[in-house]
Amino acid sequence: MAETLRLGGRLTLQVHDLAAGGEAVGRVDNFVVFVPYGTPGDELEVEITELRKNFARARIHKILKPSIRRVEPPCSIYFQCGGCQLQHIDYDSQLHFKTKTVKDSLRHLAGLGEVKVHPCKRMDDPWFYRNKVQAVVAAKPFLKGEQEKTAKFRPYIGLYAAGSHRVVKMDECLIQDKVNNKVLQATREILERLQWPVYDERDGSGLIRYLVARSSRSTGEAILVVVAAQPRLPQVQEFLNFLKRRVPKLKGVLLNLNPHQTNVVLGNRTQLLWGQDHLVEEVQGLKFHISPTSFFQVNTQGLSVLYDVLDDYADLKGRESVLDLYCGVGSLALFLARKARRVVGVDVSQPAIEDAVVNSDLNETVNATFQAGPVERLLPQMYRDGMRFQLAIVDPPRKGCDIDTLKTLAKMRIPKLIYVSCNPSTLARDLGILADLGYRTHEIQPLDMFPHTHHVECVARLTEVGLKGK
Repeated sequence: MAETLRLGGRLTLQVHDLAAGGEAVGRVDNFVVFVPYGTPGDELEVEITELRKNFARARIHKILKPSIRRVEPPCSIYFQCGGCQLQHIDYDSQLHFKTKTVKDSLRHLAGLGEVKVHPCKRMDDPWFYRNKVQAVVAAKPFLKGEQEKTAKFRPYIGLYAAGSHRVVKMDECLIQDKVNNKVLQATREILERLQWPVYDERDGSGLIRYLVARSSRSTGEAILVVVAAQPRLPQVQEFLNFLKRRVPKLKGVLLNLNPHQTNVVLGNRTQLLWGQDHLVEEVQGLKFHISPTSFFQVNTQGLSVLYDVLDDYADLKGRESVLDLYCGVGSLALFLARKARRVVGVDVSQPAIEDAVVNSDLNETVNATFQAGPVERLLPQMYRDGMRFQLAIVDPPRKGCDIDTLKTLAKMRIPKLIYVSCNPSTLARDLGILADLGYRTHEIQPLDMFPHTHHVECVARLTEVGLKGK
């Protein structure tokens, strides 16, 4: 019972499960206690840090008996950063718990416990996989007596600790592409040398706010976006020359202007300072022109695995018209266009659609077209115009689909749907709605696109079975 617990109190806890967000779960007299960095099978001494009516949270004070699934995380800042949640659990167990998360979401949130969920597909290499990083530039005073006469602050680069604006210094991220790490390390060195003022979110003063690095797995090249509060950088040529010498694979540097006191990383204006303003990635023979701000799957290796599942689930014969909603730069649409009669892609982002058109030309794809605009507006218009499709791919952001979008898909009587999702909770919700609209979910394949984090990608295969009684 909650009344037997108190803030700051310590107790012995047996951990038996993981929650969807990666926290471990234990119980005290059937009262749930969540523990970050716990592992199923652990016996822990924990200290209560939060007490609510229906649950408590605690931190680990001492590991009394470690689980056989517990491993030593290789990252030196793992317990401070918060970017990963599962490095302390062996990789096979991570995959097991992600599969279980999908099953639990279907059963508890949508009543679809009968749906076949395949074991989560592993990545061949679960390290250094992310092709994009957004890092915070922060500042700290020099140590007493160290360059006191010439400088007041030393810039450093890091990530926000989970649930805070405290920046954790990062020298290397073990899930980031190695060239992205090199770009950030070199940028920190030149920022320290040039002593550009770091942005202070408290009063809006300073210059440098964030660094965004993107890389191409197929070429090994990278580009850097410097996010600043002012439209000009001092000593910019010295800055560029240093980066070019230190990171030969860096092919372009851009300046993004964000003068607003906001948590949003990127502003609306981006200018090229040097080199090229995009990267080219290649996956299973498809080439992609990727702009700094456009969405592209962060795990290039994982995208290839996703293609294999998509090919199996779509089972295209060459006669089908395919609709790709939330298509981004066309990564799924252009793959499907190889076997479909035609593909139509829709995305709200104008820059992403521009990249999709470029990618279509880059791959000499003549049977794919793309439209920019909100799915919620364009899909009903397609329905009114009499456009019909044999397959629809739905790959929405984490919040899932608008209910009117799902209703419109059902009105269009599209025989087959494939729902791609990075959020099992909203996936389950939307599959439950689609079940009420006459669609049956046959199977789901989880993919470990985000190793060592609690996130999991899912691909669901549905067919129209019609409404009962109609």
